[in-house]
Amino acid sequence: MNISDILAGPPPELPRRSSSNVSLTARSPSTTAAKLPTPPSATPKPMSRKRKRTDPKPIWAILEHEDYHEPLIPIRPPPSVRPTQPAPHANGPPPPHARPPQTAPHPPAHPNGLPPSGPPQLAGFERPVSDDAEVYNEITRAVCDFLWDHIIENHDLRKAVSESPGTEIEIEARWGQIIDRESNNRLSGVHSTECVVKRDMADFTRFESTMSLAQHRNMNKYLNEQVAKSSTGVSHINLKYQHTRESDMFYDLTPEGLAHLPPAIQTLIRNSSARQRIRVTRDTNTGAVLRKIIKHRILNMEISSPRTEWDYRIGINLEIEYPGPIEDLQPVIEKGRSLESMERKKDRMSYRWMGAYQIDLTQVTQGPNKNHELELELDAGMVIREADNIHNGLPSDFERLVGGMMNNLRVLSRQVALQTPKTG
Repeated sequence: MNISDILAGPPPELPRRSSSNVSLTARSPSTTAAKLPTPPSATPKPMSRKRKRTDPKPIWAILEHEDYHEPLIPIRPPPSVRPTQPAPHANGPPPPHARPPQTAPHPPAHPNGLPPSGPPQLAGFERPVSDDAEVYNEITRAVCDFLWDHIIENHDLRKAVSESPGTEIEIEARWGQIIDRESNNRLSGVHSTECVVKRDMADFTRFESTMSLAQHRNMNKYLNEQVAKSSTGVSHINLKYQHTRESDMFYDLTPEGLAHLPPAIQTLIRNSSARQRIRVTRDTNTGAVLRKIIKHRILNMEISSPRTEWDYRIGINLEIEYPGPIEDLQPVIEKGRSLESMERKKDRMSYRWMGAYQIDLTQVTQGPNKNHELELELDAGMVIREADNIHNGLPSDFERLVGGMMNNLRVLSRQVALQTPKTG
């Protein structure tokens, strides 16, 4: 055999249907992802190189006891799937250096309940044949890379936040279902367990973030039980609860309104093709204005979970505080609707713990329609601080924070499946 044939590898195989006839356990109907059309491509895309075990780890995954002498290169998605966004400044900060070995003991536990930094020590049957102190979770690692690339290394985004007082980065995970636009059924495929959906599938799918009234009640009951356990000391976390009633009204962002924003924010908005609106939130009881926010979407990542009722969408958003007056803004009124029917009334229960996570269980009423939503927010400020610790060669909980978000998504999905009565 010619050596060039070996280096070139086997010829690419044509896609084929799975013969396993995989089906979902959820009650929603499913459709195979193989039915979705293939995105057109003007020129053939080069095959992305699969990461080998010998490749260097992402910088945030290096443990404090490891001594690396080679440059640390953050693992990034291939160019074919990277989003269109402003490139980082050419004179941005240089790549961080490898961290020296840590010989000092780990710091004490976090005051909000986070465990001390450092790798967990696997023992017994959990210990692998190697000397690795831990074995990473592939889904969590993919989410870490997603957040690292589009927040930590997104210098334009971080500059925009620093120039705009009151503006914050939002990391929001939603429970819902990934729907195939062609069949209007829940997306499925050859996979029977949790997996990250390729980003180029977004053109052929949509994400519906909703749940039934029975699921909403069961989740409310379960979370209130955790609050009760926390107050009596039975639970290992200190869970705080808050009940709010608010209303939202949306206004178009005009060129005059855009001029009120800082230059870096204006650049981000102009580079986006999405229609920007100002969301004015008022207290339902007093009518007082609480917030004036422009929610600018950066990027979404979707995870299919065919063994549960829900899939997940992890979104990075920029919540921009609008500093201008709202008296001259025009409210958004859709065709065939009245001003009153455009108001969104939110009855929300919020649960916070560890200073890192917040679950919002919300009933949204808009006109005659009611929708029930479940969201989990990961504190972006804490994520950035832990990432900066990595740059500074300090112990970091970056990956553990993200792993906690994923664990909460999974636990609550299964909890609702257990408590929701079967029909039919």
